[in-house]
Amino acid sequence: QPLFGCLAPPNRCALGSCLFCLPLVPALLVRCGRPTTTRIVGGQDTMPGEIPWQLSLRKLGLHICGGSLINNQWAISAAHCFTILLTLSKDLLNDYKVNLGAYQLSVPSGIFVDVAAVYVHPTFKGAGSIGDIALIKLANPVQFTDYIIPVCIPTQNVVFPDGMNCIVSGWGTINQQVSLPYPKTLQKVRVPIIGRASCDQMYHINNPTLPPYQSIIMWDMICAGYKAGRRGSCQGDSGGPLVCPWNGSWLLAGIVSWGFGCAQPNKPGVYTSVPAYSAWIQEYVPSLQLTQPQISALNNTG
Repeated sequence: QPLFGCLAPPNRCALGSCLFCLPLVPALLVRCGRPTTTRIVGGQDTMPGEIPWQLSLRKLGLHICGGSLINNQWAISAAHCFTILLTLSKDLLNDYKVNLGAYQLSVPSGIFVDVAAVYVHPTFKGAGSIGDIALIKLANPVQFTDYIIPVCIPTQNVVFPDGMNCIVSGWGTINQQVSLPYPKTLQKVRVPIIGRASCDQMYHINNPTLPPYQSIIMWDMICAGYKAGRRGSCQGDSGGPLVCPWNGSWLLAGIVSWGFGCAQPNKPGVYTSVPAYSAWIQEYVPSLQLTQPQISALNNTG
């Protein structure tokens, strides 16, 4: 494999259609969840290559959701990003593209890859439902670079402990009334994990329409954010990644699913738990190697 090239097929590069050229990373040297350029820290704007698994899902050219690259031909996002595909023709796949290596939405960068197939989890029924997860098969394998690296997928027995500091990222709004300004730089925010029981209790506070016995945080969901609000997946996008650190790598703990408002008090972000669906993911991507950290290592990280 060449160690330097364009992020487009050679025949397209010859026609001057490359968005940019940069070093290619041989697949054997790539380890999931390890950015090669910088270390993720707290803040707002990211740096190029800081979250290299982040993708922008485009429909008819417009950014509609986030997502994460999990190997050289598969990505993962939220089922609700594709609900129209549950009832209409598969020809609609032609409307979708995946933008990998994107940094600023207003300044096109990276590569745009066609979508070959989308697999929505069969239990998904709509907003707030279980099974808000979808696998995206890319039409062609992609080359890894400093800006395109897959995230690690944890095994199904991994539990991310309460209080663990994780990162959510995306091109969402910066608060409930303010959209992301030009040039729409990829955002990140550090959020702690909140246990399901505590999260469910928070959502019942000042919510008289919700019976106290009715749980809305289901078995396949994970919460992250702050009791007082302020920061959360308002900075992210539906389908985008919630990643947690382990041993120098980043594990995909959750997929941005739903919430109430934007970083409101007692309303943390709700994510689809990736460990809950790791076996389902491997059914479609049997070559994918899952990551199984020691629980003690997770407790001591972050």
